[in-house]
Amino acid sequence: MKRLDERGLPDDDLTSPLNYRAIRWADVLLMAAEAFQRSGNDERARTELNKVRARVNMPDVSSSDDALYQAILNERRYELSGEGFRFFDLVRTGQAGERIDGFITGQHEVFPIPQVEIDLAGGIWEQNPGY
Repeated sequence: MKRLDERGLPDDDLTSPLNYRAIRWADVLLMAAEAFQRSGNDERARTELNKVRARVNMPDVSSSDDALYQAILNERRYELSGEGFRFFDLVRTGQAGERIDGFITGQHEVFPIPQVEIDLAGGIWEQNPGY
């Protein structure tokens, strides 16, 4: 919620002095690197990955194929540490079951639907499997 001195004109959200960052450039570059690698364009994937690494004077990655894919995932882990992406990256890549203690494959990839939401839908929604 905005403080009183952060309030603007009637179009409050358009004129607010707040500059909330919804996504980081490094995240965009790493998403692009992963997409390029998964589509078979390892050269472009390395370019995007190495842009992230160049900012902090890290050596370029020169690997390809699965080694490049793992390098991109590792870079996401290091670069986005503490920002809440790791769990979802592990689930999205199918690695959560082997890396997270207590993770149940086939159940924990989705969250339970709150009962109040099922009730508000008139009971026509089914709970996600395993909950």
